Parts: sequence; structure tokens; C-alpha cells
Amino acid sequence: MDKLVSVNITTYNRVHLLPRCLDSILAQSYENLEIVIVDDYSSDNTEEVVKEYQKKDSRIKYFKHDKNKGNAHARNTALKHCTGYYIAFMDDDDEWIDRDKIKKQVEIFENSKDERLGIICSSVRLYSDEKTYKDKIIQKPKNLKEHILARNGLIYSPTVMTKRDIMIEVNGFDINLPRGVDSDFYRNCIVRFSYDVYFMQEVTTGIHEYGENRMTKSKNCNGLLKHIGSQFYNIKKYFRYMIKYPDSLIQRLKISLILFKEFIKCKFQ
Repeated sequence: MDKLVSVNITTYNRVHLLPRCLDSILAQSYENLEIVIVDDYSSDNTEEVVKEYQKKDSRIKYFKHDKNKGNAHARNTALKHCTGYYIAFMDDDDEWIDRDKIKKQVEIFENSKDERLGIICSSVRLYSDEKTYKDKIIQKPKNLKEHILARNGLIYSPTVMTKRDIMIEVNGFDINLPRGVDSDFYRNCIVRFSYDVYFMQEVTTGIHEYGENRMTKSKNCNGLLKHIGSQFYNIKKYFRYMIKYPDSLIQRLKISLILFKEFIKCKFQ
């Protein structure tokens, strides 16, 4: 119960949101933490704000890219510099609302007899604006491999805890994927390496789904093109597994068609 937990955060030009995220981490009851912040070459005053936090808490480490490299590179930089036995992820615009979140997940790992347990995630509170939210209780699907091959929608990055050794084993995050690198990491663990996932029913994390620069809400032509590219990249990468679960392949193709129609509409508006 005293193993070091690394909390890896990537951030880019969201200094107005980062303090909420950091405050929620520092409020955790589990104290043996290191907080690894990777700044993907922000042009705002992120560095100044983080340095002020470092004066108050020596557990915070800060690394800044010399140019903007993207989310996968930033997450791999965090992996390179973190030293914890366990790793928890956090997004700069989200927050932990259960101060025992880390403690509970460490206890699950330490007490589990499942040798293939590789990921622990939880239920979430989804905010549509600062005050409006609904809780989403995550249930484990009957066939996790088939589900994760087709889509995600279950494992939210800021709820996740995994092991550093596992991340090294699966080679971290795929830098060639246009978007959806978090889901791809889970997919890789579950499908290629046969790790299991523990789904906590507790709501531990607030996910803020509003804001102009939320990647998941991007409807511009470039964002749609990246989304389409990611669908076909996933099909190519996991094709031999999708053959075993043809419904997942069909689902990917359906999503690709919908996105392509949206892209055409966007292009000619």
C-alpha cells in the first residue's frame, strides 16, 4: 500500500483549466505520489503557474517540449520520466472528485489475484457545462475484446490506473495514430496482450465535455479527416483480431462512412 504512484498529465495552452486538475490531485488521500506534467510547447503562462505549484509541493515534476509534438509524444515523454510502480492518467481539463480514488485503485491492484489485471478504471461524472452533469456508471461488456475493437466509450483516461511495467511492455502510446491514442493504448493492452480490466462502479472523476478546444467535440474539416484516418489506421492495425469479431469491423466501417459524409458536408458548406 506504499508503492509510488505516478500521475501523468499532458497539457497544451490550457493554463486556465490546469489548476482545477492539479488541486484535485493534491487533495488525494494517498500521499505517495509524483505528479509528472508534460507541457507540449504551450505559448501561454503554463510554465509560470506550474512553477508556483512546485514551490508548494515538491512531488510535482515539469517537462516542456521544445516544439509541439502531439498527445502521443507527450504521453510517452511522461512515461519516460515517471518512476512510479503504478501510473494514473489525468487530463488537464478534468478533475478527481473522489479524494480516495488513488487509494482505492492501489488496494484493488494489491489485493487482486488476477495475474492479468492490467487496467483499473471507474465510473464518471460528465459535465455538459460548469454546473450541469450526469453520472455515467460503467459496466463491463460481455465481450470486452469485441467492444474495444469496435469503439471505446467505456474507459475514460482520467479514471485509469495501470502499471509502469505494462506500459513499457506494450511500448507506450502509438505516435502514428492521428487521434484516439488513449483508447488505442487500452485496446493494445486488452487485445494484443490479453490484459484484463477492472471496472469500478464508484464515480471518481469529473469529465468536462464542454469547451471550444475539446478534441472529442471537434467538427471542423481537419478534425473529421483525422478521425477518418484513425478509423482506417485502427482497422489496419487490428485487422487480424477483427476477423475473429466481424461485428467490430462492421462497426468501424459504419463509423467511417458517417464521418466521411460529415466531412463532405463540411468541405462544401
